[in-house]
Amino acid sequence: MALDPQTSAYSLDATLACAKASLLAYDAVLTEAKVSAAFGLPVTDLVTFKGAGTDAEGFMALLNGAIAIVFRGTDSVENWIADAAVLPIPFRSMGSVHLGFHLALDSVWDVISETLNKWKGGRRTLWVTGHSLGGALALLTVANLRFPFDPATVVPKPVAGLYTFGQPRIGTRDFCRPCDADFGKLYFRFVNNEDIVPRVPPRILGYWHAGDFKFIDSQGAIQDDIAWWHGVLDAVEVGLSGFRELQATKPQIEFISDHSMTLYLEKIQAAWDKAHAIG
Repeated sequence: MALDPQTSAYSLDATLACAKASLLAYDAVLTEAKVSAAFGLPVTDLVTFKGAGTDAEGFMALLNGAIAIVFRGTDSVENWIADAAVLPIPFRSMGSVHLGFHLALDSVWDVISETLNKWKGGRRTLWVTGHSLGGALALLTVANLRFPFDPATVVPKPVAGLYTFGQPRIGTRDFCRPCDADFGKLYFRFVNNEDIVPRVPPRILGYWHAGDFKFIDSQGAIQDDIAWWHGVLDAVEVGLSGFRELQATKPQIEFISDHSMTLYLEKIQAAWDKAHAIG
């Protein structure tokens, strides 16, 4: 298994590579060898980043033919479900985004931008991924790159793939629609069975989702029939009362059913193994 840097089409190889990297972002001892094993590509440089006063954390890898930006999730939902954090803030001229996520990305943006500039050239493609909070920051990163603050002076940066796992909602419908129109065909958003994190913040607060939806059902099969998914969503949607309960209990991520990145990876690995089984 190896990431193919030259195609932005959906594949289980890219899914598995990004899932491995997203779990690796939690590793306290990150090495080039581990990153190379996750993506199946040689690594020539590795940069880590951590935001001051925020939960933003992750790494960037210079690979053979690709650059990867990988965001770590967080141990608790407390910091990004607080009332102050959930306030929407305008994004460019296209709707609004979650204030907490916006501030978190800002805390590491200089490192990301400087590293991308340092690594430019070489005809490498760009891949962005992350789990949970990391998935939210991954989406916001691609939005920043595709919709520059000053498009008259900054050219939108091409992105080959965006893969998120257990990602919460980060923006209003007016934010999500341009994202879908611009890079929706290379953005794949995975939700594992009854994971509630992708259902918050709730739609009643104006938040929405973008991307090509991939649902991992209770049997581990990866479903992409959106009509089938609507029935599941309606059955487990987190409304305002459920959101207030989350705010009150402030659960650790590990105790939220089906949200573990380890579990996401196990199911994706099983799907990959099944697809590549020699019959």
